[in-house]
Amino acid sequence: MKDLKLTARISDEDLFFKLAHSLGCTLYRFVGDGSVEIVYFSGSKLVYYKGSLSDEHKQSLKANGWEVKHIEVDEDEGHVKIEQ
Repeated sequence: MKDLKLTARISDEDLFFKLAHSLGCTLYRFVGDGSVEIVYFSGSKLVYYKGSLSDEHKQSLKANGWEVKHIEVDEDEGHVKIEQ
């Protein structure tokens, strides 16, 4: 059986935080309209979220993630490009 990988582009903030855990890396940037763009990746998982967050999830994100200036996801090539 082949190793399975998850690539997800989701709109549910609760699902995003369920999928992200300490074994991977969470990167985020705040967008001008008050929303946030977040990408979580590990060896077998790439999860992308863009939207608004509850105050609780904002606090969790700031405590456990890394803020960057730019996020670009190329799903066809399997690359995540960031600038900090």
